[in-house]
Amino acid sequence: MSLFAWEALDASGRRKRGELECDSERSARKILKEQGLVIRRLQPVKKQIKGEGEAQKQSLNGNETTLFLQQLATLSEAGMPLSEALEAVASGMENKRARRAVGFVRQQVLEGSNLADALRNIGMDDVVCNMVAAGEETGQLEAVASRLSDLLEKRQEMNQELLSAILYPSIILCFGFLVMTILLTWVVPQIVSVFQRTGGELPMLTQVVITISDFLRAYGLALLLGIVGTLLSASIALRNPTLRLQRDRLLLHTPAIATLLKKIEIARFARTLGMLLSGGVSTLSAMYIANQSFMLLPLHSMGEGARESLREGGNLSDILRKHQMPHLAVQLIAVGEQSGKLDQMLLRVANQYEQEISRNLKRMLTVVEPALMLVMAIMVGLMAVAILLPIVEMNSLVH
Repeated sequence: MSLFAWEALDASGRRKRGELECDSERSARKILKEQGLVIRRLQPVKKQIKGEGEAQKQSLNGNETTLFLQQLATLSEAGMPLSEALEAVASGMENKRARRAVGFVRQQVLEGSNLADALRNIGMDDVVCNMVAAGEETGQLEAVASRLSDLLEKRQEMNQELLSAILYPSIILCFGFLVMTILLTWVVPQIVSVFQRTGGELPMLTQVVITISDFLRAYGLALLLGIVGTLLSASIALRNPTLRLQRDRLLLHTPAIATLLKKIEIARFARTLGMLLSGGVSTLSAMYIANQSFMLLPLHSMGEGARESLREGGNLSDILRKHQMPHLAVQLIAVGEQSGKLDQMLLRVANQYEQEISRNLKRMLTVVEPALMLVMAIMVGLMAVAILLPIVEMNSLVH
């Protein structure tokens, strides 16, 4: 929709100004006349529209993009014209920013742009834009939109599982350290003052706890600032590609997590590539886009090498085998290349590994949760023993 700036006179002759979003100038004039206004000036705000087009990049988040594609697929399958479908989708968006973004897409389509370019103008993901372009060329836009919504839902599900696997243990650890800090900096000093009045030698465990308590009270703030500064410095340092490459190589050679990380990366890559190929995108273009889904730099370099190999007539499975990718993925991709059903096999690989990743994460949470609880119980138990030992000795002396 276009934005128009207007100036008019109302029934009492007072001057009014404002802005109005409409499909055309004719529609804007009609709306203003229905309000009983005498139009003196009405013109499109071209500069603001361009600014909005730039400012609204990345204006649809993951959930909004999924909803947009699902509704677009449903309305297109029902036979609704694209402009009307976009208008219906825009009106159904709860967020004002999302409504304006979809409205901007609709305006671009009405002005003669294709849907893929309009989506690209609001910063939509390259995977979405290229698959939509392929769907427009083949006349299967509704099928492509449906596949894309499935792809984004799978991505969000995996991201949520990964977030849960990281967030829950982190919350438990932070809560445990907070409790221990309160005990060491507030509870222990008050009890120690009682012990010091009685005199006598304190047990070794109690002396260790008192030493830690004194250290935290004296240098706790500096220690906290040091930890925060270290984390920020590491975050800034990892923007350097060389350091990030070294970190990623270390992760890929860490026995406990290397296999899981490879499965996560392969699942994301395989689903993206499979969706692109099934949507009609050319192999080399699909490989270029799918390579962007790799988060670890060594695997991104592997994807670039695979693309060059395909350009020269090689096979994707050979490249994956050289980089010691999971055996099942290599075998299924090789079968897909031989049978001409690479897109189907890639999606099967993605489904297989996503299920394995989900099981592994649930298993990990099942083990980590009681382990963290046990660690916290041991720490609090040691603290309690350190406090109770002098009390027991004092009672013995009294008796």
